[in-house]
This record gives sequence, structure tokens and C-alpha cells, in this order.
Amino acid sequence: MKISNLAVLATALMVSTVATASEADFQSVDKDGDGMISMAEASHLPTLAAEFKNLDADQDGQLTESEFANFGK
Repeated sequence: MKISNLAVLATALMVSTVATASEADFQSVDKDGDGMISMAEASHLPTLAAEFKNLDADQDGQLTESEFANFGK
């Protein structure tokens, strides 16, 4: 019984993460419209903030639209 509850919870969490990623588009996260997403802007989406360093391929502290495109993949 407990294992099935954990499986349901894990599945719900994964679906929630994918939904958050798909609901966020680059322009809505880039609040200042400078064409880059800063960590401060990313912090409004906890899943994006958690993945920020991995997504920032050139490690410049900003996400370009092409780097952001990998969010949720």
C-alpha cells in the first residue's frame, strides 16, 4: 500500500514539473525584456531555479532563449 502511494506521489510530482516547464515561456520569465533570464527572474519558478546552473551552458549567469529551450527536457 505504501509503495503504491509513493508511486502516485512521484508520478504527480513529475507531471507537475513538466506542466510548470511547459507553461513557462521565455518572454514571460524574462521580466525585464533584456533577452536573457537572470537567476533572480528564474527564482519565480522553483523548478527553473533548481535547473538554472545546468541549463546555463556558457556559465555566464544568464539563460539565453536557446539555453532556456532545454528547460523541462
